[in-house]
Amino acid sequence: MYQLYITKGEYEPWWFFDDWKTMIIKESSFTNLNEARETYKQIVTEWTQTYPNQKSKNPYLTAFWDEEEMAYCESCSDDIQIYHGIMILKDDSILNES
Repeated sequence: MYQLYITKGEYEPWWFFDDWKTMIIKESSFTNLNEARETYKQIVTEWTQTYPNQKSKNPYLTAFWDEEEMAYCESCSDDIQIYHGIMILKDDSILNES
């Protein structure tokens, strides 16, 4: 099973810290990688036009951000960048495709 996750939070989607699932704002499941990939490509195309910054760590882990979108961090007493992430995982593990 393939999962497509949309995330929003203080770090990019490839940092799988213990609390990474708390950043998920939308989740879709697919039995077919091609279907997941098509949805991923559609969202990446849309977000490329929406957010001025983008970085990918592998074909299916991408972060988008706008340097103007910040949130106040109580514990660090400072503003932090907000990232919008999209990823495809297989059985909740990183999908490596050559």
